[in-house]
Formats: sequence, C-alpha cells, structure tokens
Amino acid sequence: MGVLIKFILVFVAIYLLLKGFVRFLFGKRAGQSSPFQQQRTEEPGQPETQEDRIIEYQKKTFESSDAEDVEFVEIKDHKSGT
Repeated sequence: MGVLIKFILVFVAIYLLLKGFVRFLFGKRAGQSSPFQQQRTEEPGQPETQEDRIIEYQKKTFESSDAEDVEFVEIKDHKSGT
C-alpha cells in the first residue's frame, strides 16, 4: 500500500513539473485551451450599451486620426460696425 502512495506522489510531482515547464516555455496561453475563456476575461472592459460602444469607437478614431494644419480666416460682422 505504501508503494502505491509513493508512486502516485511521484507521478503528481512529475506532472506538475512538466506542466510548469510547458507554461514557462509557451507563456500563460498554454493553460487556456478554450477561446471562450479568453473572451470571457475581456468582457468586463467592453462597453455595455450601444451608445457606449459608439462613443468608444469615436474616441478611438479621434485618437488615431492625424492632426491637420488649418488656416483661420477672420470674419468681421458688417452690421455691428466693428
């Protein structure tokens, strides 16, 4: 009976060492086999309503757009006389 317990303990130790080695080599993605789990973890950061999604999209497009030089032309009001 004692030999069986030792065998199981050695087997579990070797399994955990190999699993840790694989995670070290391939990063944390090795533990996540399902793409559903990855999507599930990103969900809290997503906007909840349609309005929020539109605003987030507009922010991203505004931040990524290039700045343009614009020349301003002063328009005088002829009615007030200034």
